[in-house]
Amino acid sequence: MSEMRKFSAPLEAIDGIVRINESGITATKTVRTGDPYLEGHYPDFTIYPGVFIMESVNQAVDAYAARVLGTDRIADLVTVMSARFTSPVLPGDTLQVTCQVTVHGDDLGVEANCRTAAGTAAARLKLMYRITGGDTR
Repeated sequence: MSEMRKFSAPLEAIDGIVRINESGITATKTVRTGDPYLEGHYPDFTIYPGVFIMESVNQAVDAYAARVLGTDRIADLVTVMSARFTSPVLPGDTLQVTCQVTVHGDDLGVEANCRTAAGTAAARLKLMYRITGGDTR
């Protein structure tokens, strides 16, 4: 019988917020060598998975919605218009996620640029979110 792994709380894909205002948000995520989601993700070349980079953007946009639009507002991803992953994010790197946000009624257009602390471009995403919860703007 194989051993069942127990997973902790959902992934914390951002560690902190650097800047937040009406036009967007910048957040960071430090990728730690011992993080459980890295195990087995390319055993000979461990990287922070692209889907987790996208989750870092999602959590940054959720923080933007809560702080700028209201604490009861939630940003739900509805469309990935484009996603380009250009360089790996490695254990020890700090990912900086900068999202430019355009509000269109109950929708948010998001252009996310993701870079390592060293300035290396890691990803560029264009996404559309639907805002739910609370009163509409």
